[in-house]
Amino acid sequence: MRTQVEEDAFQAWIYASNCLLYENDPGPAELDTGTAEEPWMVPRAQAWQHAYALNVLVQCEADHARLTAAARQCRVGIADAAARLGAQSACEWSRAADLCEQAARMVDDAGAVGDDKARRRLLAGCEHQTMMIALGSVIPAVAESSADDLRHALREIDEEP
Repeated sequence: MRTQVEEDAFQAWIYASNCLLYENDPGPAELDTGTAEEPWMVPRAQAWQHAYALNVLVQCEADHARLTAAARQCRVGIADAAARLGAQSACEWSRAADLCEQAARMVDDAGAVGDDKARRRLLAGCEHQTMMIALGSVIPAVAESSADDLRHALREIDEEP
């Protein structure tokens, strides 16, 4: 049975493996991460890393301590993976650590490290954003439902003392 840290690191590794696949898929060098009204082109690797860091953040409930612990665990996994499984596995664990660290920076930048209300607001926003990335542009009803869920979650958080 895995500890919470090991489970968080393992989930980050799964996201990292997928992230690396998308980063290396053939396609445009830049992706539009904006809206129809305001396109925002970013390098392909950066777009996918951000998207998967959001997933890691959601997986770890925007908990800075869990994210930093998972990053450390992933860094430990790099050397082990390189020795046992080769360079590709080490690259996956390295990307997993990067995603955890990026997610931890998001929590820090949002002022949510010691502020549970800010953490929950960030988490709600990231849950919505990951839903929009995954399905929002192709299934309009999902976008509407996710936006409703976000408004409801933020209202509940804001109404608390």
